[in-house]
Amino acid sequence: MQKKESNFNKSLKILVKSSAWVFVGIILSKILGYVYRIIVARYYGPEVYGLLILSLTIIGWFALFSLLGFDVGVLRYFSLYSTKKKDNKISYIMKFSLSLLLITGIAAGILLFIFSDLIAEKIFSNSQLSVFLKLFSLTIPLTSLKTVFFPLMQVYGKFEWVLFASKILDPLVKVIALVALIFLGVNSINVPISYLLAAIVVSLFAYLFCRISFKNIFKIKPIKNKQLAKDILSYSWPLLFFTLSMFLLYQVDSFMIGLLKTVEDVGFYNAAVPIALLLVTSVSLFSYMFFPVITQQYAKGNKEIVRQLSQQTGKWVYMLSLPLFILLIIFPGVFIKILFGEEYLIVSNALRFLSIGAMFTSVFDISKQLLSMKGKSKLILKDILFVLVLNIILNLILIPHYGISGAAIATMISFIFLGSLFAFQSWKILGIVPLRRKMINITLVALIPTGALLLIKQIIEINLFTLIILGILFISLYVLLILLMGCLDKNDKLILDLIKEKLHLRKKVEPISLDLGGKDL
Repeated sequence: MQKKESNFNKSLKILVKSSAWVFVGIILSKILGYVYRIIVARYYGPEVYGLLILSLTIIGWFALFSLLGFDVGVLRYFSLYSTKKKDNKISYIMKFSLSLLLITGIAAGILLFIFSDLIAEKIFSNSQLSVFLKLFSLTIPLTSLKTVFFPLMQVYGKFEWVLFASKILDPLVKVIALVALIFLGVNSINVPISYLLAAIVVSLFAYLFCRISFKNIFKIKPIKNKQLAKDILSYSWPLLFFTLSMFLLYQVDSFMIGLLKTVEDVGFYNAAVPIALLLVTSVSLFSYMFFPVITQQYAKGNKEIVRQLSQQTGKWVYMLSLPLFILLIIFPGVFIKILFGEEYLIVSNALRFLSIGAMFTSVFDISKQLLSMKGKSKLILKDILFVLVLNIILNLILIPHYGISGAAIATMISFIFLGSLFAFQSWKILGIVPLRRKMINITLVALIPTGALLLIKQIIEINLFTLIILGILFISLYVLLILLMGCLDKNDKLILDLIKEKLHLRKKVEPISLDLGGKDL
């Protein structure tokens, strides 16, 4: 038992202490990404913003097909041979993958360039979309560079530089380029140009970094290995369908709004989407750390520790997401008005529906990761494809009658169903559901400040200043009540101590005794 306690302590420490770079990267990426979206939405209006979203959706399909699943496959094989110090094989994987992906990337870019007029005018009845697609098509070959060089940086311990390039440099260049182009002249074409410039800068950075840092890999003359090439292809290409299905699931609502309504409606709808996705920030943070740790513990046969870690993580994701969820449900219009402007207030109800779906996704994403850990990737793919079909059917029914809100309802229902499906399968196969009884206590505790907010809403006008003040008071009361009402257990206190240690607010944390007896805390 003492050994399990020690392992659990160590695992919690890994989850907390490895978070610094990830947290910074995710937060900065979110901020810069939202700044870019807000500039486009406010400065150019909903139609141009809608053109951007539709272009990214279409370009995403072509880019994913061109990658052939190598975004996952390359990382696996780099990792496999880096531990065995076989630089010649790594060199071969790098050069083979790069050559193949450049060919497929150029081919996909040319195809999109050729068919951009057909897609824009015949499917979406918007000629301006064609210009956007043609410029975006130039970015597809550049994705092959990132697909190969980022995994190479990861396996050699340069994870922080991958985070810098993908999460900070990329959105930063987009923002700077867009602002600079606006000053040079207001033109909607500035939007795809800023994306193209960012893609060039990030790809060049990745190449030069690898060229300088891993000189040996570039200098080695690779030994031709047809079997290795076949292995990479056979492993990678089935993953294409998984990645594509996930991408479609998250983008199908915007695509179908553009198909059944207008490009402008796509712009309006995507004022609500990024705000709702703020709820997924906490799960994004934990996912980077959670999956490697639980996989390691599962491989060691520590199933009880896996259960404890998943439930503890689920509890923290819920606890961190709940205050923002409540604020979005009560004040959706205020968030939209502050970020995107009064013009976009028509999506206030849509934001409520999307927030419910995003909250469900946040809590039960851990169940999906548990199934992945168990090797149930085919089952996950079946689940996603089933829900994707459900989402399409619901969109076809609801969008013509309810417009943007219909798409949001369809997404909400689909995400609730998918989360519930993952949770049920995780319980059925592994006996694990990432929930604790004390999450009910957290919900009940949240009702007190929520009631106060609803009362205040009826008395005063809510603007940016009052929302900030109310948000601070709400979160302060929420945290205080959680501490006073016994919502935290020993494991939670260990996490808090580790955070304090990380922030240099206390001395080094000593191991504590943990109850791993299977009780639901």
